[in-house]
Amino acid sequence: MRKPVKRLILNALGFSIILLTSACGEKPIQEPIPVEVRTIEVAKAAPIVPPVDLLKLKEAKWIIVTPDNVDDVFKNVDSKDTVLFALTADGYQNLIINLSDLRTVLEQQQKVIAIYEESFE
Repeated sequence: MRKPVKRLILNALGFSIILLTSACGEKPIQEPIPVEVRTIEVAKAAPIVPPVDLLKLKEAKWIIVTPDNVDDVFKNVDSKDTVLFALTADGYQNLIINLSDLRTVLEQQQKVIAIYEESFE
């Protein structure tokens, strides 16, 4: 069994030697063709962004309830389904601060969007 394997190896080596010697003797090596490199600037495509809806807020009626007017407020409530929400003075102050922070973040986002719009025009 060893003889056929040796014969296959010898045949493969002989074939590769023939290929190598025949390839070397045909033509001289040609000089490579110079490659020309060009840089072409391509304009960036503007992103497709859907328009943002305008914010249209509905009116909310605020009723100030104090210990002095609590009876009058409950007498003037229109229906039995009405619910009143109350805030402490600190809670109201926190609500205003939160709205102010929200406005600041929205203004920052508008500036970021404006920068993106200017960069793609």
